Amino acid sequence: MARTLEDIGKEFSEFNPQSDGGILRIIQNWGNEFIKALQNNLLKKKSKATGQLYEKIEPSFKQTDTGYKMTISMMDYWKYIEDGRPPTKGGGNGKVYRNIFEWIKYKPDLQREIARSPDRIAATKSLAYVITRKIHREGTQPKPFIAPALKQVTTQTLAERVGKYIADTLGEP
Repeated sequence: MARTLEDIGKEFSEFNPQSDGGILRIIQNWGNEFIKALQNNLLKKKSKATGQLYEKIEPSFKQTDTGYKMTISMMDYWKYIEDGRPPTKGGGNGKVYRNIFEWIKYKPDLQREIARSPDRIAATKSLAYVITRKIHREGTQPKPFIAPALKQVTTQTLAERVGKYIADTLGEP
């Protein structure tokens, strides 16, 4: 029996791609490819500050009333790796100092050096102060890892995959 234009219109009007999770899976796959590109770019930068950032890139995917939302969480210093940081008039205290102090705890090569000191806490504080002072004086150079990842894993690719999924799901009229 031949399908009428009314039958086809009814099929299309009842189409709900959110009900089967197919688009969400496409977004999740694309998001995982994007995160892998971010991590690969961080490895290429060979920045001393990227280890913890590399490990703590976490995606979350959510279906909303109007579509889907992907959020990527990272350590808050990602912007200083991506964009760099200009010299400032700050001193050795504040958020930068605290972040550097914490960062030192996760650097095995620095921990080996600090372990030689009789007062490890004082050695860590001293090193954090020196690094912070240098950052305030000289700033840091940008080492983009997000922009190149978006060129590698484009949103155009995501749009094409979603479009193909919808076309395949609806089928030929």
